[in-house]
Amino acid sequence: MRSLRPTKQTLVGGMLLLLCLLLWQGYGAWQAVNTKSTGLPLALPGVADETPVLMLLLAIVLMVLLSDLILSWPFPNITLKRRVARSLSLDAWTKIELALINPQNRTLELEIFDFLPDHCDSDSLPLTISAIPGNEHVISYNCCPRRRGPLRISCCAVRIVSLLGFWQLAKVHPLSSEARVYPNFEAIVGYQMLATDHQTSQLGIKRRPRRGQGMDFHQLREYRRGDALRQIDWKATARRQRLISREYQDERDQQVILMLDSGRRMLTQEGITTHFDHCLNGLLVLSYVALKQGDGVGMMSFGSANRYLSPVKGLTNMSRLINQFYDLYPDKSAPDYLEAAEALVNRYRKRSLLVFATNLRDEDTAEFVSACQLLQKSHLVLVANLRESALDKVLATPVGDFSQALRYAGTVKYLQQRDKVQIRLRAQGLFVIDSLPQQLTPELINSYFAIKRTGVL
Repeated sequence: MRSLRPTKQTLVGGMLLLLCLLLWQGYGAWQAVNTKSTGLPLALPGVADETPVLMLLLAIVLMVLLSDLILSWPFPNITLKRRVARSLSLDAWTKIELALINPQNRTLELEIFDFLPDHCDSDSLPLTISAIPGNEHVISYNCCPRRRGPLRISCCAVRIVSLLGFWQLAKVHPLSSEARVYPNFEAIVGYQMLATDHQTSQLGIKRRPRRGQGMDFHQLREYRRGDALRQIDWKATARRQRLISREYQDERDQQVILMLDSGRRMLTQEGITTHFDHCLNGLLVLSYVALKQGDGVGMMSFGSANRYLSPVKGLTNMSRLINQFYDLYPDKSAPDYLEAAEALVNRYRKRSLLVFATNLRDEDTAEFVSACQLLQKSHLVLVANLRESALDKVLATPVGDFSQALRYAGTVKYLQQRDKVQIRLRAQGLFVIDSLPQQLTPELINSYFAIKRTGVL
């Protein structure tokens, strides 16, 4: 598909030519009126004889414009290639390259525009370049996808200036590229780089001292002051003629099932990120931590779509979790907690830690408690309940008028109802996290470690 438009110089020149014609016609009309009224010719010397010259000049201009268009209409067969990574991260800038070859025997002034989807931002489009004949030129721009899921760029537009510079010709080249936009891996990769307790604390993860010992044998080591007598391995001590202690670790080979709410409550936004994306990111980081600890991790969504991945083990299966849920989005449907609990019980009965990521309201309490009672027969349940940061902002804002007082009182009442819901859930034997979306990830990991160390799983 091609398009055509005059250049800026052509438009300016045409406007000046049109202005001259209008002035000429106006002068001719004024001359005729004054000649008729006075009977005396008022033409300037030689002006009356220049009309054919002016028409000839106009014809020459039109012929030049038409000739430039005809000579430049065969669009150069420019070779274009796009280079884009197959995996992109949500809300992260990435570089996209365009490689082109100019087959003409002259330098072309090109303007290139890539047709990105509406949910992608770019920083330097359109791109301009002087393409030297026969050389490959690589130009780039930065793209930031704002939506997870498949990303497809279908075409690219190239605009050139005609031979004489009077026209701009544009052609849309079909150039298809596909990629996948995943949740931002920065948190996962960042956690992977944390090797010591000091570094782990940068994520807000607190390694609390355990009250007891794990049940899984880890290794033998020399006795240290403070080791309990039951840790001493007397057979190894007798063989080596010095005190040897047994060292235990947290239980491994346990199961963690992540329950992700994809209903209407998760559409709430915190800045440019929804509660759903915060939950998805937090659960993926928790998945990485649990897989690294040797546990099996499964995941299930309920609400807009019911997706399920049975528990997998090993860090190599992290990609399976991501690929299963990277393109899932919430909608305005109401989550059915009881139906989700029944579906999970029918699919998986081995005792596991169930992590519910949702946003509860007072009207959901009865149904949610019933669902958790069903799950508690076989599983241990952890509820990650998101709290809108706007509520904290209202409480921190000084009250200056009646409307602000009403807003403050309504927020306090809502938070009191929310606290009652969480107190009722804890009374049922559930572990509950009340967290802002930005703090969800460290809260989840802290709770996971705490549950592992208590040995209740």
